[in-house]
Amino acid sequence: MRVPSVIGRRAVAVAVAFALVAVVVAGVWAYRRHRAGTVDDAAAVWCLAADRRPALVQAAHALGVVRPESTVERLAWSGGSGGAERWRGERPADFARTCRALIGAEQRPSGGGSSPWSGFAPGLLLAVVSAALAAWFSRRSAVADARRVEAEALRTAARAYRAAVERLVRELEQRRPGMAPDDGEVQDRHLELATRLRAVAAAYRDWSLPRVLGETLDREPLGAGMAARWNARPPQERPGWVAETRVALGRLEAEVAQVAEAMQEPGLFRTRTSAGRR
Repeated sequence: MRVPSVIGRRAVAVAVAFALVAVVVAGVWAYRRHRAGTVDDAAAVWCLAADRRPALVQAAHALGVVRPESTVERLAWSGGSGGAERWRGERPADFARTCRALIGAEQRPSGGGSSPWSGFAPGLLLAVVSAALAAWFSRRSAVADARRVEAEALRTAARAYRAAVERLVRELEQRRPGMAPDDGEVQDRHLELATRLRAVAAAYRDWSLPRVLGETLDREPLGAGMAARWNARPPQERPGWVAETRVALGRLEAEVAQVAEAMQEPGLFRTRTSAGRR
């Protein structure tokens, strides 16, 4: 299966972020619409009190939610008429708007929508959620960048080890009497690659491939003492050993590349790399 590119992963991350923010904004908008169409019981009782009926009707006139002929005893609106209680039942949004306006004009305390917290709380929620999303994606981006650096270092170590072994094998094939090839570079590159594979295996304990590759480095035809094993073989067996070594090198580098690819492609919400052989 084709692994998505870095640009593709970032596009998915941005799309998810926008979707989450859109959900929050839609929730806040729906909440405000709901609040805009209702007042609580305390506000309704205050607005419907007998001594405030004239002010309630006057406010309704001012807002244009009742007809001009409306009086304290009988209000008229589009589609009906009756007392204030009936108006509230049939036109709850108009009543809520008028009641809030009356409360604001009278500057009286109310449990309705006049509290400054009614507008501040949804905005605060949106700000907190947005900040949390930004922090989460920032952390994910930093982790992804670190994994890409580690993955490239692992690839580089595998290429360096293969190049060192190739050079040693060529020197062994072209060896002249009395000249022993130096396998110190192979040992150094072997140690570097093994160390990086052990670090990956420790970081992803449930993933067997890095551990298996580390063990492969110490088995035939690879591992330490390659020059000694060459010398121990009869001349007629050496070409076969060389071919086997090169096949093992190619397989090792390909599987290390698989590990590196999985390290930097953990998925948007995944916390543990799971690709590759187990």
